[in-house]
Amino acid sequence: MPTLTEIYRALAEVYDPELDTPITELGFVNEVHVADGHVTVTYTVPTFWCAPNFVFMMSQDIRHEVAQIPGVTQVTVIVHNNCLEDEINRGVNAGRSFAETFPDDVDRQADLEALRHTFTVKGFLARQDVLIRRMRQAGLADAVILALRIGDVMVQGEDLLLQTTPPQRVALAAADLRRYLHKRRRLHLAMTADAYLFTTVEDRPIPEAELPAYLRYSRSARLNIAFNTSLCEGLLRTQFFPERQYDYSSVGDRLMIG
Repeated sequence: MPTLTEIYRALAEVYDPELDTPITELGFVNEVHVADGHVTVTYTVPTFWCAPNFVFMMSQDIRHEVAQIPGVTQVTVIVHNNCLEDEINRGVNAGRSFAETFPDDVDRQADLEALRHTFTVKGFLARQDVLIRRMRQAGLADAVILALRIGDVMVQGEDLLLQTTPPQRVALAAADLRRYLHKRRRLHLAMTADAYLFTTVEDRPIPEAELPAYLRYSRSARLNIAFNTSLCEGLLRTQFFPERQYDYSSVGDRLMIG
């Protein structure tokens, strides 16, 4: 039978597409129930008017990630606090697409996968921006940063150890690396040890001369996500869980750096 540890590990792979943060860290998950191989996940979104397409994405992703766990035979996802929660719950649990769930509403016929890709790219740029700026603050030259390969970076606790000459430590950046690599996987970019760590979204190396302009562009994506994260987590905590003490400072700090 699947364990709660396995299920929460799978749920940590589900990100709010607009906030670029795992739903487990945001405090969205209310309850996980396991009966034989049937897993039921109940979660709450921060506002009643959260865009239904984003909520649909999260519910789909929950169902997909949990279904990959050995021993899981069925997944039911229940979202609360959305204006279209009943329709979303029925559609997702029946395996229908967003368009099939809302067939009569032309305003909801946008390509959900295209939207997902757009926000994955924003998250990729934001996480990449944070990592590069942290490495700059640690004293690495741009040429060294852009020459790093994925295999050159090791996680040691909450820090990163870079296999440079001499080796360089970047403090409190392990979570940023994990999330950045999560976005690389989602975009189907190279993940081998000899692949460049930092590339464009098309998986091309970033020329050193173009890095300042590139970072100006990526900074806008990072600040947009940081603002939305602060707003939504505050709404969630105020409305539903005023007694809970979530530590969101790490989310904001990582996104607001520089």
